[in-house]
This record gives sequence, C-alpha cells and structure tokens, in this order.
Amino acid sequence: MHTRKEIRSLSPEELLAFRRAMIELQRRDGTNSYIDLAGYHWIPREFCPHGESIFLPWHRVYIRLFEQALQSIDPSVSLPFWDWTSSESLAQGLAPAHGDEMFDDGGVPRLNPLFSGPIEDRSRQTRRNPPQALRRLREHASAAIDAMSDSNDFMSFTVAIEGPHGDIHGWVGGPGGDMSTILRSAYDPIFWSHHANVDRQWAIWQKCNPQGNPPPEIMSLSLESRGFPGWSVADTLDLSSPRLDYTYEGLDTVTCPIRTLHELFGKPRIKVEIKNIVITRGSFIVDIYLRRKNSALEEGVFSGSFSIFGLPSNEGGHFPGHHHHHTPVNRLIDVTEAFYGMELGEDQLHYVDIQLQAVNMDGESVDPAALPIEGVELTIPDRS
Repeated sequence: MHTRKEIRSLSPEELLAFRRAMIELQRRDGTNSYIDLAGYHWIPREFCPHGESIFLPWHRVYIRLFEQALQSIDPSVSLPFWDWTSSESLAQGLAPAHGDEMFDDGGVPRLNPLFSGPIEDRSRQTRRNPPQALRRLREHASAAIDAMSDSNDFMSFTVAIEGPHGDIHGWVGGPGGDMSTILRSAYDPIFWSHHANVDRQWAIWQKCNPQGNPPPEIMSLSLESRGFPGWSVADTLDLSSPRLDYTYEGLDTVTCPIRTLHELFGKPRIKVEIKNIVITRGSFIVDIYLRRKNSALEEGVFSGSFSIFGLPSNEGGHFPGHHHHHTPVNRLIDVTEAFYGMELGEDQLHYVDIQLQAVNMDGESVDPAALPIEGVELTIPDRS
C-alpha cells in the first residue's frame, strides 16, 4: 500500500520524481496518456457524474487510474493531494509546486508540468486567472469542514462536499480559467491533486462514519457506462483493497468527531441558503454580502463566497451532448462571523438583506437575478 502525501510535505526528491513522471505522461499520446485520461472528464467523453450519487466513487476510480499511469512511468510516485483547508493554504493559497511557472530540474530551468497541461488537441496549455482572494478560500475551506462534520449519511455528504469542491474549481481557475468549468478542468494538472484532496475528505468522513456506506441501490451501480468497466460503487469503498491499495498521510491520526474551523462560544451558526442551484452553460464566482436593512451604508459586509461550476457559456458554438441529469441542490454558506460582527442577535435575521455580487468566466459582472438559482435566505439550519 502506498501513501499519498500533501503536496507541501513532499521531499525535494519526491517532488522532482512526480514532476518528471508528469512531464512524460503529458508528452505521451494514446491510451492512458495524460490527454487520454483528462478527456474522460468532459471533452471529449463526457463521463463525469457531477450532481449525481456516484460523484465520489467515480472520481476515486478516476484519480486512481491516473495515479497508476504515473506509476507505470515511475513506480515510486504517488499522487499528492493539495489540502486547501490547511493553515498554509489559507495563508498562501496555491502551493509553489502548483503555482510556479518554472522549476529547477538539476540546474536546468523547465516549464512546471504542475502549473499547466496540454488540452485535448495540444493547441494550447491550460490557463488560470489567479490570484483569487484568500478570504474566499477560507470560506470554501469552512464549507468543506462543515460538510465532513455535519453530514450523517452518504448522500447528504455527497451533496455537501460537492459544493466546496466546485468552489475550489472556481477559485483556482478564476474568470477564463480552465479549472473553472467542467469542460476542460481535468487538463489542468492541479485538478488531480484537488480531487485527491476531495477523495481524502471522503476517506476521513468514512473513518468517522463507519456505517455510512451508500444505500444498496447505489452500492450495486456499475461504473462501466461512465468509462470504468469492471468497477462498481461497492469496489470503491475500501482503500486497502487490492484494486485501490493506498492511504493518505495523516488519515490514521484523524480525531473524530471532526471539528469545524471556527466555534463561536455556543452561538448558533448563521447560514445563507442558496436554493435550487442547477448546473448550466455558465460558471460563476459569487460573493455574499450582508447589509442591515434601511442602513445608510452603501456597501454590505463581505460574508461568504461560492462558485457555480458549470459549462462555459460560449465555446465556438460547440458543446458535447449534455445528456446527464443533474438534480438541483441547495447549499448552505456559513456567514456566522460576519453576521455577529454586525452586532446582531440570532433573533434579528429579518433585519438583514442579502446581496450577491457575481462574475462570469469572462470576468463580467452578472445580475444576481440571472444566476441559475431559485433564491437566497438567511437561516439557522441547526435549530430544531
């Protein structure tokens, strides 16, 4: 069994081996090459099950097959995860391993294969539009910790963790970035370490919820129609199984129950409920502001952030067939710190207006009424 480490904890030798394996995988063509595997996600195969019950199992198989392709080049390599909830990430953002355009390969400067990768026809490398505000990353990390802490069954965890997963896609890619849309996100090399972290978050949740297996009707589902013949959901649950055979650095020392990033001395948490989000031809980065009703202040208080992770709104008129069914979902964005910072009490939710500020992937401001959501509401979800 091999251990996946956090990208910042790789030794210089381990990081160099990982980069060299990525360079070779990106250079190759044909089956199990970088381009071939990245193409499973959307362009050209459109296998990715976003918004579906197999979201976590499918991605677990996906990144394991990618890791095995790297190990066919260098058996010593494991796929590192990027823990975007860590104190280092919240202070610095991307790790230099992913964020630096160049690296030193034995005294020779080379393009960093973790910074960008080739798209499907090799016409260009992937793009990002950083830096995004670190305050947004903190909100996304908080949402992920809440998902791991507050979800009691497989389906509720799946829905809860997919939200911050999409937030990170938008945060990394930014307006115009490939990570920000479903279409080509898997061609960006950070996709694989991001999804290794989401998989790790599921592994932590599994450890703390040992009875949290998917229901039988999901457990028996085959992944063959989504590109993975011979795999079922049941095959993805045990990391120690011969087909998976990996673990995560620090998983054995995880303490349950999982603690949230912030605790406010017994005060109930205040959240904004985003109602009925649908995946559409459009990705958006949305900031939430709270404002006292009838206040003389022109601007509200920044309170949270989320992304809607969808398809580009325009790509030369061509899209793969969007035939998968995506059930609209609700999201809860924690705005506790900002709410109590306005010197309001839990019985004063009705004194507050919610303002959304959104941009699309062209960096243009978007009327909140045009977002693919039904509405927003301030709520105390934990109150019985």
